[in-house]
Amino acid sequence: MQKINVDEQINLLIKLQALDSELYQLRRERETKPKLIEELEALKNQEQTKVKNFEEKIKTLQVKRKEKEIDLQEKEENVKKLQLQLYQIKTNKEYQAMQHEIDGVKTDNSRLEDEILVMMEEADNLTEELAKEKQLYAEAEKRLSEERKKIELEIATIENAIVNLQTKRQEIAAGIDKGILAKYEKILVNRDGLALVPIKNHACQGCFINLPPQVINEVKMKDKITICENCARMLYIESEADV
Repeated sequence: MQKINVDEQINLLIKLQALDSELYQLRRERETKPKLIEELEALKNQEQTKVKNFEEKIKTLQVKRKEKEIDLQEKEENVKKLQLQLYQIKTNKEYQAMQHEIDGVKTDNSRLEDEILVMMEEADNLTEELAKEKQLYAEAEKRLSEERKKIELEIATIENAIVNLQTKRQEIAAGIDKGILAKYEKILVNRDGLALVPIKNHACQGCFINLPPQVINEVKMKDKITICENCARMLYIESEADV
């Protein structure tokens, strides 16, 4: 069996780790992009809901106002009828009673007119607010459309970069021992994209725990792939000065 050149394998793993770090970063970035669209869609939907609420309030107000206008019209017709009847009354007592009834209806009419005016003013205010909300909704819709195109383009660029990196990765991985590669990829998954780390100042740069001298010596000897006992990542030394 041909002996594995650990130094050569480590060099290949360093290149592979650099690519994998990029790949993990790109994949994480790709995952965040749809969330940005979802956030913008939520904002647009909020504005749309506000528009609908204002439209519903205006519609309800218009219905109530119409009811009061019909009520006022009926009462005004009633006043006219009572006033006609007033001229046919012969006794003073009946005249005063009829006049009192007419005054009561007129008071009700005056109150209805005031309520209608208040409703008209409220409807005007709501209409102004509705116009503002429609503008905000239009802006949110436009922003969503623009950002969606921009984000979709960014996603396409990211995916293209991922494909290119994966091609390079396959080329490098082809030169790595299958057993070492399998162990590396298992660690890569378990450690969120960081399987191989250097030693600096006697510490593992994956978990930053100080390493025993014998572990550092093992890495220096390059007889085998050494694993950090704390974080289970593969270790290497970039230069003697770093240790």
